[in-house]
Amino acid sequence: MKFGVSLIMRGKHASPEAFVKLAQHAEALGYDAVWATDHLFFPKVPEGAHREGPHAGLPAAWEEGYWECLAVLGHVAAHTQRIALGTSVLILPMHNPIETAKRVSVLDRLSGGRFIFGVGVGWLKEEFEGLRWPFAERGARTDEGLEICRKLWTEDKPSHAGRFYNFESAWFDPKPLQKPHPPIWVGGHSAPALKRVARFGDGWHCFRPTHALMAEKVPELKRYLEERGRKLEDIRIAPKMTVTFQDGPPRKDQAPTEGRPKDIRDALRRFQDQGATDFVIDVRPETFDHAIATLDRFAEEVREKL
Repeated sequence: MKFGVSLIMRGKHASPEAFVKLAQHAEALGYDAVWATDHLFFPKVPEGAHREGPHAGLPAAWEEGYWECLAVLGHVAAHTQRIALGTSVLILPMHNPIETAKRVSVLDRLSGGRFIFGVGVGWLKEEFEGLRWPFAERGARTDEGLEICRKLWTEDKPSHAGRFYNFESAWFDPKPLQKPHPPIWVGGHSAPALKRVARFGDGWHCFRPTHALMAEKVPELKRYLEERGRKLEDIRIAPKMTVTFQDGPPRKDQAPTEGRPKDIRDALRRFQDQGATDFVIDVRPETFDHAIATLDRFAEEVREKL
């Protein structure tokens, strides 16, 4: 199993210095990847309005500043040597896919082929409305955007005639360093998301799954992959979970990776038995000192004893 960590992208503890120090510390400890999240801005949202998302109201830290993911990863790339750099996740339907393909291709080149393209459809309706992107079309725009990205990255003179974008015999360089293209990890666990993994994905990036959810969704994903002539073993499966150490045993309402080191190790072994190949650490609270301490303790008391 490979291990990564989310950078602190928002709030008072997000800064150019913190991005580099956290990434360099993770690299020195032997972690495999650092990950950056994506939001552009936050219009006023009614309290508890996030019916389709993981939050019930915006966290206070988000109002204190939210950094742009690809720019941050470019900065980190210049100050690291080995560690992979990923988006967890870039909300593709909020971006022009041609521009995104260019930025990803350049970042993959500048980083020496270390980029992982994590993609999701998004959940914050008000953000889409402020950008004048139709929220109901985000799935279709994601699918077409991924199709465009793959064409631009792999074909000499790509053409595309779609619902949202059209071009013919386009020149597009530089191509990504990784061949055929940077790995595409698709977020989400709905049926459309899993079908998107089967169609486009080199990985499934699931956000805070339970073991029960994994038991339900992995066979479903396997079925969609097989329908396209692919195997489950051909992709990465990467849960993203909050890691919180505590002295006593975990409560019933806690995430699987909250508790004593032994509890966290047991939870990860169970995820691995369910097909997980990678694990991304989310740190709460999002403070620099807490993130460093969590990385140190996880490396010593969890990762090294698995």
